[in-house]
Amino acid sequence: MNLGIIKILTENTIAKEYRNKALLFIFIFTLGVITLSTMLLDFINKNFNITEGAQIGDKGFFIMFLAISAISTVTSIILGLNCIKSDFESSSISQILAFPIKRIEFLIARVFGAWIIALIFFLFSIGYTILMFSLTSSGTFINGSLFLATISMGANMLTLITLSAFISLYIPKLFSFIILMVFRTYTAATGSYLMSLGPDKLFADLSVFKVINLFFYFFFPRMQEMDSYSKRFLEGVDFDISSLAFFGHYFVAFVILFSLFGLLFSRKEI
Repeated sequence: MNLGIIKILTENTIAKEYRNKALLFIFIFTLGVITLSTMLLDFINKNFNITEGAQIGDKGFFIMFLAISAISTVTSIILGLNCIKSDFESSSISQILAFPIKRIEFLIARVFGAWIIALIFFLFSIGYTILMFSLTSSGTFINGSLFLATISMGANMLTLITLSAFISLYIPKLFSFIILMVFRTYTAATGSYLMSLGPDKLFADLSVFKVINLFFYFFFPRMQEMDSYSKRFLEGVDFDISSLAFFGHYFVAFVILFSLFGLLFSRKEI
């Protein structure tokens, strides 16, 4: 695997995707929401004589983190749908692969480049939120919990981009977006249900649908649970053995997903 080629293609992906008008609109919208939210919080603190400004600021920051995470989910899907599909739409894919570039190198570079843009978008939004809330509240927002929550959200965005890029090769973008949103909601609901059963009842009363749900539960990155870890870390929960086991499963499941993507892409006619 040629790291130099991956680096060049990654830079090309960033140069190609950062001009996306939809992302620019979402970015401006996000900054507007953050600004208005902090102004509203400051207004409430000053006009209703609330003495626990730091506590309210912490809660407001927590809510804004969740809102930014939700918006980043949308931006990740948009980037994933476009990062490889655009090469097919512009017919540049055959020209790129005509060079001594392996298809797996192409996939890694395109997905990684899209992920970097999504991560920068997320980090800038969080940084702007910290700045605005620091001006209106005495709370401390930069800590280890925020670092762990950011890592958790970053891993989730990487999965969404990979899955979006995979689906975009076979389904039109609009339908792909709808399918991904429905699929994410479905896996979130079924994942939460299976988690609530506990290990004793997990394999009881098997049916066709439960077997399918168990397959996604064990062999697919659990995006909803990753979101839950982001919230828990932000609330101050420590990184423990169960967290390590979950992240280990998440890594293995992501490798399986990306390997499947690479296998199918290697057999796709260009």
